[in-house]
Amino acid sequence: MRKLLLGVVGATALAVSSAAGAVVTVDSSTMVTSGPTTVVNTTTIGFTEADLSSPTFTENLVFTNTLAGLYSITLTTSSPAIDFTSAILTGAGGPFGLVEINDDGISEFWRLANPITLSASQYMLTINGNNSGAGSLGGSITISPSAVPEPATWAMMLLGFGAVGFAMRRRRSPVLAQVA
Repeated sequence: MRKLLLGVVGATALAVSSAAGAVVTVDSSTMVTSGPTTVVNTTTIGFTEADLSSPTFTENLVFTNTLAGLYSITLTTSSPAIDFTSAILTGAGGPFGLVEINDDGISEFWRLANPITLSASQYMLTINGNNSGAGSLGGSITISPSAVPEPATWAMMLLGFGAVGFAMRRRRSPVLAQVA
């Protein structure tokens, strides 16, 4: 009976934990993308566009993340001809605007004001700007695990607490000698 119970608990833990891996996919993009690349638990999507020749431009990147995470987005150009007018991340809980950190007339750097925790969903990054000549842009989206444990982690923790409680309940208490 004990072996059967341990086998059922182990199989349940394996089945629940198999859903723990996050998957990030790039659904569509008007830019050249690299990735998603995952190192340890952090996933990065790189994006570039080297052929911005029209006076105004709008570039989009649509991606899906299957688990919540801490998002950080950067956007940069070293082309003096490029002037970003807005960069917005839309999706669950949004929109979230990127803010300009540096614009020295030659290069610009934009990012989210602070990394934000977003739920599993589909998101779209939209970059708008003006171009007075030939220019390019680049950037990255970084997704790290959030501080909130995944559902599989909670399930395994609860199974562990249940097993400890079961073991403690089954333990026989020692008989103490009584002095008459």
